[in-house]
Amino acid sequence: MPVLPRPRRPGAPLALLALLALAAPAARALILGAVAARLRSTASARGLEASWSDLRLGFPLRFTCERLTLTRARTDTVMRVDSLRVAMDPWSLVRFHPAPGAVEILHARFLRGGAGGADPDTLDPESAAAPRGAGAERAARLRHGARSLIGALLAPARRLPRVALRDVTLASRDDDGPRVSLAWLDLAPGAAGVKLAGAGTLTLEREVPFAFDMRYGDDDRLAGGARFGVPDSGRGAPVPLLLTVDGHVNQDRAAGVLRIADSTRFTVGRVPFTLGGTLERGGPRVTLALAADGLTAERWKRSLPPAVLGPLEDVAVRGSFDYRVTLDLDLARPDSVTFAADVIPHGLALDLDRTRLNLGALEGPFVATIHLPRGRLVTRDLSPSNPHFLTLERIDSLLAHAVVTNEDGGFFRHHGFNTEAVKGAIAENVRAGSWRRGAGTITMQLARNLWLGHARTLSRKGQEVVLAWVLENLLRLDKRRLLEIYLNIIEWGPEVHGADEAAQYYFGHGAQHVSVSEALFLTTVVPAPVKWRYRFDAAGDLRPFERAQMHFIGRAMVAKGWLRAEDLPESDALRVELRGPARDVLFPPVGPADPAARGDGSARDRRP
Repeated sequence: MPVLPRPRRPGAPLALLALLALAAPAARALILGAVAARLRSTASARGLEASWSDLRLGFPLRFTCERLTLTRARTDTVMRVDSLRVAMDPWSLVRFHPAPGAVEILHARFLRGGAGGADPDTLDPESAAAPRGAGAERAARLRHGARSLIGALLAPARRLPRVALRDVTLASRDDDGPRVSLAWLDLAPGAAGVKLAGAGTLTLEREVPFAFDMRYGDDDRLAGGARFGVPDSGRGAPVPLLLTVDGHVNQDRAAGVLRIADSTRFTVGRVPFTLGGTLERGGPRVTLALAADGLTAERWKRSLPPAVLGPLEDVAVRGSFDYRVTLDLDLARPDSVTFAADVIPHGLALDLDRTRLNLGALEGPFVATIHLPRGRLVTRDLSPSNPHFLTLERIDSLLAHAVVTNEDGGFFRHHGFNTEAVKGAIAENVRAGSWRRGAGTITMQLARNLWLGHARTLSRKGQEVVLAWVLENLLRLDKRRLLEIYLNIIEWGPEVHGADEAAQYYFGHGAQHVSVSEALFLTTVVPAPVKWRYRFDAAGDLRPFERAQMHFIGRAMVAKGWLRAEDLPESDALRVELRGPARDVLFPPVGPADPAARGDGSARDRRP
C-alpha cells in the first residue's frame, strides 16, 4: 500500500501565513499557492506530474484536493484520488512547524507496473548482463520505492497524523494482475501508542477477504493479527486463516534501521515461528530469519484450511521437523544476496498405507492425469502399451540435457528445492527491476503437472514446494525416474505431451535421435508451448530472439560438459525444418479456389 510522503516542514513563513489566514481571508490565496507549489515539486522530485480539478482551503486550515492525479511522462497514470483532505494540527502552527493532524483519502486507485519479463523457471539469454536502458530505470525505481517504504516505516509512529482511507485500490496495470482493495483503513495515534486496523480483499485468481488489527505501543511492542477468508468450493463459503504477531520492533531513525527483535513470535494458524530481522534505509537492505521447531504434518493440517493444504491433506507423514529460513538482500548489490531454507528432520517418514495421494504409483507404470492451465486435464499412459512412452535411456541425451539445462540446471544436485536458483532469481529480478526469472525445479514442475494445476496462488506454490520435497526426500524417487516422467508428460504444443509426441509433431520423427538444433528448439518451447508459432517468421525461419535463446542454452550445455563446443553451430546458423503436423499449422494447406494455389506467391510455395 503506497504511503503518502510526509511533507517537509515549510517553516515559519507558511506558519505565519496560516495564522494570518485566521484574520485575513485574502492570505488564503497565498497559502493555496504555496501548497500547490509544494504538491508539484514533491511529485516532480519523483519523476511525476501532479494535477487536480480543485484545491480548497477551509477554516481554520483544512485543505481539500479533488480528483488528484499523478502521472509519469504525461501518459502513465500512477495514482488517482477522488478526494484528499488534510487538516493541519493547530498546535504545530503555534510552534511555527506546520504538520498535518489528520489525513483522509476517499476513492483512490494506485497503479504499479505489469509483471512482464521472461518465462518463469527458465534461463534468460540476457540474465547475466548488467541492466541497461529501461531495465536500469526499473531497478532504480525499485530501490527508490523500497527506500521510501522503509522511510515510511521509520516515521515516528506515535506522532503520525490520524489517517483514514476509504475505497482505496492498489492494482497492476495488467487486468489479470494481483490487486489489493481496501474497503477501509484507520491509523489512530493515542496516548499509549498507535492502532492500525482495516479490511478489504486480495485478488489473485480469486478474491480473498481480509481484516487486520495491529497495535504498536510506547514500549515498542507490536501485537495483532490478520484474518483471511480462504475460498473453499467444497464448503461454499470462505474458511478463515489467522496470522498473528507479537514482539518488539524498534525504530532507530538516526541510523535509518528498523529492527525486529529475534524473540518476535509469528503464528500461522496454530503453528508458531520466531521471527527477527532488520530493514535498513541505506542500500536499502533487508535481513530476515524465520525458525520453527517440532513441526508435524498433523499440526499443519489442524492449522490450515483444506483449500490451502490441497493434495497435501492426503499425504500422511510420521515424525517431526525443524525449519529455518534466512535472507540477506542489499538491493544496491543484488548479487551479494544470501538465502537459505533448511528442513531438519526428526524421524520423518512417509506413511504410504495412510497416504491417499497416488505417490507410490510413480515408481512403476501408471496413467498420468496431467493438469494444464485453465483447469484442463489430459491423460497419458506411461507404460510400454503407449508407443510414445520412452524410457530415459531411449530419449536422445541431447534433448534431455538441453531441457535440464534450461529448466533446472541444478536438478541432479538439489533435493527438490534449489536455494542457489532462488538466489539467482532474486538477484536477476532485482537487477532488472521486474519479474524476469523464477526458481521452480523440475520436481516442483512435476508436482504441478501431476496434482496441483497452474493457479497463481501462494497456497499452490507452497504445495508445490512441499510435494517436491516429499518426492525426493521421503518417497526417495530416483532422479532419473523423475526426469523420465517429466519428459513424458510435459506439454509441448496443442495436445502434444512428452518428448516423442513433440519430436513427431514438429519434425516427423521420434525423440530417440534429434539434432542439436532440434533439441535446443524443443527446449525453448517448454515454458510457453502455446506460443511456439511466434518463434518463426512469415517465411518459416527462426526469429533472431529464438536463435539467441537456443544458442544461450547451447553455451550453457557446453559449460556443463553436456555438449562439445565444436558441435554447437553459431547462432545465425541454427536452423530447424518443420516436417510434422506443425508444418501445416504454420502454413495451412489451401484449397484450389485460393489464389495461392495458382502459384502467385502463396504461403504453400513459401514453405521452408
